Amino acid sequence: MKRYRKGLGGLLADLHQDFRFEIAGALFVLGLFLVIIAALGYVPQARSWVEGVAVLGNIVTGLGPWIFWETIIASVVMLIGGLDFADTIKKSREFEKLINTTSKEVFLKNRKRIVALATEALPERYWRRMERKRLELKVRD
Repeated sequence: MKRYRKGLGGLLADLHQDFRFEIAGALFVLGLFLVIIAALGYVPQARSWVEGVAVLGNIVTGLGPWIFWETIIASVVMLIGGLDFADTIKKSREFEKLINTTSKEVFLKNRKRIVALATEALPERYWRRMERKRLELKVRD
């Protein structure tokens, strides 16, 4: 059974770990949407088009002089989401590479890294997969 961390910080870390793909993807899409809004606010030709679309016109008009800060926040949110998503993909590929073995010796050699990825970095389904592989190869603790 997977152990959860204590406290509010532990709860947030566990939520991020369990919903890593979803959170990173949502941050990236939110950042992309905000960048599009910023571009519509900065480009003069787009600004005249936006005035004809009620919702976008209200958003750009409401931001007014704050469009500069919205652009910076949009870039940061998109960057964080993209980097977190790339890191998650990298770690899941590494886990797949390490766990796809039929050799008990190779599994034991890489066990420390597999356990670290499964317990600290990736969602719980990877931990369950590691446990199944451990039972399949008859590895004792």
